[in-house]
Amino acid sequence: MLTCLRLGIICYLLAASTTAVTQPSAEYSPEGAKKCLSCHDFGPESPVHNVLAGSHGDMDSGRGCENCHGPSAAHTQAPTKTSPAVSFGPRWTATTADQDEQCLACHEEGIARHWKDALHMVNNLTCVTCHDIHAEQDKVLFERQQAEVCTVCHKAQKQGIHGMQKRAARNPPCTECHNPHDHESAQAEMLDNHSGGCRNCHDLVRMADSKRVSDKAKSYHKVMARPDRTCLACHQGIAHASPESVPAMHATPVSARQVTLFYPGIADSDWLLQQHPGSQPLRQGASCQQCHRGEEAAMGASRGDIVQPASREVQVSFAREDEQLLMTLQWQGTEDEKSIALMWGDGGNAAFRRGGCFAACHSDLPGMSRDRGQQTSKYLKVSREQQQRIGQPSITSSEPALEQLLAQGQFVEMWRVSLASATIDTALLLAEVTWQPTNLIWINKSYSDGRWTVALKQKLDNTGVGVNFVPGGRYTFGIALNGVNNPGGKHWVSLPMTLSFGGDDTDFTAE
Repeated sequence: MLTCLRLGIICYLLAASTTAVTQPSAEYSPEGAKKCLSCHDFGPESPVHNVLAGSHGDMDSGRGCENCHGPSAAHTQAPTKTSPAVSFGPRWTATTADQDEQCLACHEEGIARHWKDALHMVNNLTCVTCHDIHAEQDKVLFERQQAEVCTVCHKAQKQGIHGMQKRAARNPPCTECHNPHDHESAQAEMLDNHSGGCRNCHDLVRMADSKRVSDKAKSYHKVMARPDRTCLACHQGIAHASPESVPAMHATPVSARQVTLFYPGIADSDWLLQQHPGSQPLRQGASCQQCHRGEEAAMGASRGDIVQPASREVQVSFAREDEQLLMTLQWQGTEDEKSIALMWGDGGNAAFRRGGCFAACHSDLPGMSRDRGQQTSKYLKVSREQQQRIGQPSITSSEPALEQLLAQGQFVEMWRVSLASATIDTALLLAEVTWQPTNLIWINKSYSDGRWTVALKQKLDNTGVGVNFVPGGRYTFGIALNGVNNPGGKHWVSLPMTLSFGGDDTDFTAE
C-alpha cells in the first residue's frame, strides 16, 4: 500500500516503474478491503489504518481500497506479479492520467475543477504528489504544515515572505494567495479573498495611523476598499525572492558554464524511486533537474562528513568543429586524481533521460544497502527480468532479450578518461559494464598550475556502436570525477544535463 510521497528534486530519476506492470483483469475482489488487509495490515503503523479511518475509507460499497485502486482481483491472486488496476507506486506506477482520474471522479466538481489546466498537472505532478491520504495528517490541508510540502520544489519560499526567514512561522499558508489546482496567478485567488494573505500581517487600519507609511501610500490604500483591487495591483513581485535569486526551473542553452559535481551518498535508484521524497514525480516523468537545479553544493554538504570536499566545480564547454563534437572539461585539483568519466544517452532509455548517472546505480551494487556479495556492476533496470527481492537476487534478461533492447536504443554509453595516462575507455551499459579501449574518440589532457584540462573529440554522424551524435539530436549526459581517496561510488557526480545542436531547451548547445 502506498505511503504517498511528496515532491523532492532533485532530482530524476528513473524508470516509470521498478518492474513491468502486468495488466489486471477488470474484476473487483469479492472480499474487498478484507482481502487487502490480509497483506497490508502489518501493525498499528500500517498506512491502511489512516485511510480506512478517514473519508476515503468508504466501506459501504464493499470495495474499500478498490474505490481508488480500481478493480484489482487479479492483484489479490498474484500480488507480487500483478499490479492493482491503478497503482500509485512505489513498485508499480500507473500513468498520471489514470492516477488523477481516480481522484477527479469525486473532486472534479469541487476544488479541483480546473486541475486539467493547472501548471502542476502540466509539469507531471499528480494529486498524490502533494496529497497523502495514507498519513494521519495530509500536511497540505493544515496551514502550519502546508509550506513543508510546497517548499520541497518552491525553494525560494523557504525564506518566507519578503525573504524574512525569522518570521516564516508567521507566514500565511501558501493557499491563502495561490491556488495549486488552477493555472491562474495569485491575482485571482487574492481577488477572491481580498488579499487575505497580505492582511495576515499588514492591517490597513493600523497602517492608516502609522507614521512609517507615507500620505501617498495611505491614499492608495483607500482604493483597497474596492472589491476589484488586491495588494498586487501596486506591490508586484515583492512577496517572495526575486526570480534572479533562485535557480531557473528550466534549462537555458549555453556553450559553456560551470557545473557542480557533488558527493551523492547512497543515492541509488531504488531509494530514489521508493523512499526519496520526490519519488512520485520521478516515477511520473520528472527529472532530477526539475527540483534540484542549483542545489548540488548543498546536497553534497549534507553528506560532507563522508567525502571532502563535498562538491567540485568543473567548467564544461561544447563546440562543433566541422564534423566533430568538441567537449572540454577544466577543474582545479591535484595531479594524482584518478579519472573523469561521462555517461551519454540519446533518449532511448527513459530512466537515464530522467536520472542520468543515478539510473545505473542500484542498491545491490558492492558497498550499497542491499549488497549480498553478488559483485554486480552498474546496470539499467530495463535489463532485469526480475528485480532483487527478499531472499532472491535480481535476474538478468536473456541474451536475445538484451540484444533486442540494444537494438531499441535502451542503453547508455560510458567514457572514462584515465588521468594518469592519455587513454580513454568506453563501454555500452545495459546489463553490466565491460570497458574496452577505443580509438574513435580523440583525447588531449594537461595539468598545469593545479588545473586539469581534458579535451575530447567525437566524430558526428558516427554509425558505429554507441551513441550517435547528429545535428538536431538531443542528448542526456552526466559527469563523474574520481579523486585519489574516493574510488568507486564515492565519486563526485553531476545531475543529468542535456546537450543539443542549436536547441532552445537544453543545458548546453554545440554550435
